[in-house]
Parts: sequence; C-alpha cells; structure tokens
Amino acid sequence: MSRRNIHVVPRDTGWALRREGNVRPTSVYPTQKDAVEAARRIAINEQSEMVIHGRDGRIRERDSYGRDPYPPRETRRVLLPKTASKTDRKKIEKAVDEVTQKR
Repeated sequence: MSRRNIHVVPRDTGWALRREGNVRPTSVYPTQKDAVEAARRIAINEQSEMVIHGRDGRIRERDSYGRDPYPPRETRRVLLPKTASKTDRKKIEKAVDEVTQKR
C-alpha cells in the first residue's frame, strides 16, 4: 500500500490527480470539486495526505488521513461570537469540554 501524497493540480482541460513523485497524472477530472472528492477517497483508503493546489499552482490546502506527519501540538480553541452573553459562552464551553473529553 502506497503512502505517497495525492496532489490535486490544475491542467488546461480541468483538474488532475497526481501522486507525489510522478510526472504523469493518475486521472483527470472536469472540475476541482470532482478531483478533490476522488483524491479524498484515495487518501482515506491509503492513509496518506491530500494536497490541493490552486489555479496558480500554489498549495491551497492539505488534509492528512491516517498518520499525520505534523500533528497539532495543542488542542484547538473554540472561537465564540462576540455577541454571545456570559451565560451562553459558559454553556458553549461546557458543551465543548464534554465532547472533547469523550474522545
């Protein structure tokens, strides 16, 4: 089973999936959405990383499925709306704590 990254890259005729290290594309799709969906399925199946490039070729987004080479160092904080009251903020924080402790 290959663990090479799957790249979604622009082409003249649409969007292509290309494995890291390959010159030729694995497959070509008419829209970026179709290519990303296919790349996600492959990355999940192979427990690899999906790398999405923009029209300019620069990396726009990455998602790891399986062994993440760069796992987050700390848990993420929930950004609460500025309009939330103190009571609402406490309820939201309590709910988040309950969910994150169950994982």
